[in-house]
Amino acid sequence: MVWTIAITRIKLLLQSPLSWIGLLIPVLLLSFLSMSVEKTANATKIPVVIVDEDTTEYSKTVIERVSKNPAIAVSMVTDDEARLQIETQKAAIGFLIPKGFMDQIQKNDEDGLVTMWLSTGTISHGLVREIFASEVKRLSSNSYGANTVLKTYGKSKNLNAAEQASVWKDAWAFSDKHWEPKPLMTVDYKVGVTSEKAEAAESGSPSIYIPGMLVLLMLFSFLWNSWPIKDRDSGMLSRVPYSVGRFSVYWISNALGVLILQIVLLALLCGFGWWKGELEVNGAVILSLVGYVLFLNAVSLSFAYFVHANRTWQAITLFVVLATSLLSGTFFPSDELSSFLERAAQWTPQYWVISSLHQDTLLIPLVFVGISIILYGLSTIKAGDSA
Repeated sequence: MVWTIAITRIKLLLQSPLSWIGLLIPVLLLSFLSMSVEKTANATKIPVVIVDEDTTEYSKTVIERVSKNPAIAVSMVTDDEARLQIETQKAAIGFLIPKGFMDQIQKNDEDGLVTMWLSTGTISHGLVREIFASEVKRLSSNSYGANTVLKTYGKSKNLNAAEQASVWKDAWAFSDKHWEPKPLMTVDYKVGVTSEKAEAAESGSPSIYIPGMLVLLMLFSFLWNSWPIKDRDSGMLSRVPYSVGRFSVYWISNALGVLILQIVLLALLCGFGWWKGELEVNGAVILSLVGYVLFLNAVSLSFAYFVHANRTWQAITLFVVLATSLLSGTFFPSDELSSFLERAAQWTPQYWVISSLHQDTLLIPLVFVGISIILYGLSTIKAGDSA
């Protein structure tokens, strides 16, 4: 009985070819938006040219770490090409890492470490300079700490050359650990739902794909769960032959049919996001998103019980989707506006599912599931009482 009603509900929702295509439209839409945002983000990155004459482990490390910064587009060029790009303002700033860069850092000689060229057509010099300087300072601080340890410990222990090299390496590694997970020198950015540090951006913060996926899942949940209103208008609910528990079977079975469609849509969105590299799929992520979908199904079903007109339901759907999406900070940081909106964001499901994805925690999905079970029970009881 349960599966028969659930499958019937799915057939009703997908009774036209256009309805089947509707399952693919969200995926195609998100793909288009993601590519558009990616192109825009790449176009707005600060162009930086670097000339590496040292080509040592230290210079390559600095270049690799700077290149990972989401605000910078790094190009490796020759000396002449760098000067040309700076003069023609194709690059905002340039850095020349000279020969002996690694040796100078290990000797704690920081005078004239790097040559910097500035373009006259940009105001981003300070930002890029701080980012580059922080990576150079990281290596310099590590070497200074290692040299200090070797001078104090090495002299007292009379170490040979091999032992001195080992002590210096261990001290350098210990000093480098103090830059993780929070660097000693950082630049603040606004990423995702909250204000994060630069290292959060470098570690793969959510792109536009994930916020867009959350919005579409909510939108389709409300659209598909309009069936109680339509059944009430058509007289279906009054004709349901129910006895004790029979109406609850009808109510839950229809909700199950909608939930199955939501899971299919979620699978399509996650699969495409994983294929495009927009979403890292693991057990915690899957549980978080499934809990989110279950919560949306229960909430929209509970709302539908109190609405008696399809036009009213459409207005409620539009209001809930837009309001929660804007307040949650999934598209822009809500704390940039006011403390009130920052607190309001914590009452939206998008905020919590994004937090769950950031923290890789199972507590939030379990809370979603618990609240969903309560809402399912209350909506079933109320609908049965009024049937």
